[in-house]
Amino acid sequence: MEQTLPIEELAQKRLDALIYSYSLLVKNLKEEGVPLETVKKASDKTWAMLGHNTAKQLKPMFGENVTIENLKQSGMMATGVHGMEMTEKFEGDTIRTEYTKCPWQEANMALDMPGDWRICQSGHAAFTDAMYKGLIPSAQYKLTNTMPAGDEFCAGTTTI
Repeated sequence: MEQTLPIEELAQKRLDALIYSYSLLVKNLKEEGVPLETVKKASDKTWAMLGHNTAKQLKPMFGENVTIENLKQSGMMATGVHGMEMTEKFEGDTIRTEYTKCPWQEANMALDMPGDWRICQSGHAAFTDAMYKGLIPSAQYKLTNTMPAGDEFCAGTTTI
């Protein structure tokens, strides 16, 4: 009899493999002598393309009049898909987000990645900014705190 994994467990295993593979790739590029800025630029381009594609997939769900609440919903979905935990607060047309658990940071730490090579936060910002701009062109996303820099949590600010 064929055994299958429950969908949640399968999704978690795929996410774990993605996170570990990405982190290991970055570490190996470092060890091969590829300059940090080159790796970061390529990573950010990739994550921005993924964010743009995600916005294209989400846009039909929200319709033409996307609101800041829709940005909040898309951020919560993306955060869950990427295995992070967060809290959000609204302040008018601004969303303040704190990422309190991040398996990407945990993988970097497990691989003894030097702090400046923990570029997960840069890719996170590229993905989120592209996704939000794809939904509301005037949207802007910026990380203000990052765990790789030694902060207790990553924090982001979204404005429209």
